[in-house]
Amino acid sequence: AGRPRLTRFICKGARSKGRKVYFRKFAPAHRQWATMKNMLNDLVKEQRLETTLPKAKELQQYAEEIVFLAKKNTPYHDGLVESILTSPEARRILYERMVPRYADRAFHFTRVLNQFRYRYYDTVKMATIEYVDRPGELRPANPVGAARDQLAANEFLATRRGRRRYYEEVARMLSRKRGDLPLDEGVVERLRYECR
Repeated sequence: AGRPRLTRFICKGARSKGRKVYFRKFAPAHRQWATMKNMLNDLVKEQRLETTLPKAKELQQYAEEIVFLAKKNTPYHDGLVESILTSPEARRILYERMVPRYADRAFHFTRVLNQFRYRYYDTVKMATIEYVDRPGELRPANPVGAARDQLAANEFLATRRGRRRYYEEVARMLSRKRGDLPLDEGVVERLRYECR
């Protein structure tokens, strides 16, 4: 009896998910969506936004969704992005800067950082939401693509702990064709020797 009720919420998209859940209701639905659109425009323009923790968590799913849709690069998905991002400047930043930046990253384009402080007048928790992989971010993101391969190789060769931690990842890297590895031949040979 519980499974059909659960799947009803799992299958919903970001814009309709959680509408009936009490803590997500900051305002009536029409005003809540307008607030999220305005905050999303500001987030794309500034790349970082300080707000309350519940609003940051709610905004995160929309911030992830617009990058995911923009990367599809079809007229249908562009129309969806245009319906969410109302500012032409924000759309320009999304397509010119953010889509190339996240070409290798499949998801997790944003991070929410709890500030562990409370706003003075209503004691609500404060948080910062920001896009990752950009200059000036609060904490560096985990690398992806070729940068991830280089990190795994360096850590693997540096210490015994690195060998234990990155062994499976390095073994998967070495099973690929030689031309696909973004590493020097000497490094690849050392990795093969250590993985034997």
